[in-house]
Amino acid sequence: MEITTLVLLLMLPLLVWRIYSRLKKLMGRNPSTLWHHYAAAVLLPLALGVLAAQLLGSPLGLLALLLGAGAGAGLGWWNMKLSRLENTREGFFYTPNLQLGMLVSLLFIGRLLYRGFELYLQMHEGTPLPPGEFHQSPLTVLPFAALAAFYACYHLLLLRWRRGQKPLAPLPQP
Repeated sequence: MEITTLVLLLMLPLLVWRIYSRLKKLMGRNPSTLWHHYAAAVLLPLALGVLAAQLLGSPLGLLALLLGAGAGAGLGWWNMKLSRLENTREGFFYTPNLQLGMLVSLLFIGRLLYRGFELYLQMHEGTPLPPGEFHQSPLTVLPFAALAAFYACYHLLLLRWRRGQKPLAPLPQP
C-alpha cells in the first residue's frame, strides 16, 4: 500500500466524525418553512423518477430502487410519528428523530465513501470503470432511494401537518 492510501485511511475516521457532527446539528430543532417542505416533496421523488428511467434495463437496479424507496418511505412515516412538532407564537418548528435520520443519511454517505475509496484504488491501478456502473449498482441505488424517499415522505407529512395548523397570534408588544 502506498503512503497516500494509508494517509487517506487514517483521515477517514476524522471525516466520518465531521460528517456525523454536522448532521447532528442539522437534525435539531428546525423552523418549518413551506418552501423547504415543497422542494423536498417535489424534487426528491423527481430524482427517484429520473433514476428509475435510467434503470429500466436493469431489473436488479429497479428492484433495489423499489425496496429502498419503500423502506425509506416507511422510515419517513415512522420518523414523523417520533418527531416533536411545535406551533408556537414564534412560528412552526419540528424536531426530527435523530436516530432514524442519522441511520438513513449515514447509510448513503457510507456508500459514497466506500465508492470513492474504490475509485481511488482503481485510479492508482489504472483500471477503467465501465460507464454508468456507479448509478446502476444496486448497492448504491438502495441507500439513495431510501434517503430520497425518507425525506420526501417526511416533508410531505410535515406539509400535511402545517396545513392542519392555524398560526398562533404573536404576543402584543408593550
